Order: sequence, then C-alpha cells, then structure tokens
Amino acid sequence: MRELVFRPKAVEDLRRIYLFIAEDNAGRAMTFIEEIEARCRSLLDFPEQGRARDDIRPGARFLPFGRTVVIAYAVGKAEITVMRVFYGGQDTAILTE
Repeated sequence: MRELVFRPKAVEDLRRIYLFIAEDNAGRAMTFIEEIEARCRSLLDFPEQGRARDDIRPGARFLPFGRTVVIAYAVGKAEITVMRVFYGGQDTAILTE
C-alpha cells in the first residue's frame, strides 16, 4: 500500500491557507484544511483521479478541490507525494521551482 507524503512546501501552503481564512473565521479555517487533507487522502484509493500535467512538470497531476484549491501531486510506486496546494488562482508555474 502506498503512503501519502506532504512536501514541506505543501505543508507551508496549508498553513498559509489556514492563516488567510482564520483572519475571518478560525473554525472554518480548520475544517477547510481538514477537508483538503481528506481530499488528499482520497488519492490513496484513486491515485489517478487528478489530471496529468506533464506540461508543467513530468509526472505531475492536478486535483481540484472546490472552486479555489488545486492539489499538485505525483504518484510513485511506494508513495503519493503532495507537492503543493494552490489556493485562489496562484500561478502553478511555481511548481517548477
């Protein structure tokens, strides 16, 4: 069975999303992050559900969540790696950095 791994930049993305939403509603910020994390965990059962985006980075897949979040991840033999969590129209070109 594969393991779900969050890269440090993805963890930082989640922290920033939380802080942004928490300015208005800390409770909703926490549940929103939990919902994003649950969407990421769904990759363990259906790893190919995101759209392949080899044009941005070889092996990258993008999975939308709601209307404002895109999860960038890669599928390996032993793990699924969440590389970034984009929020509110961030430029996904930063995935190549």
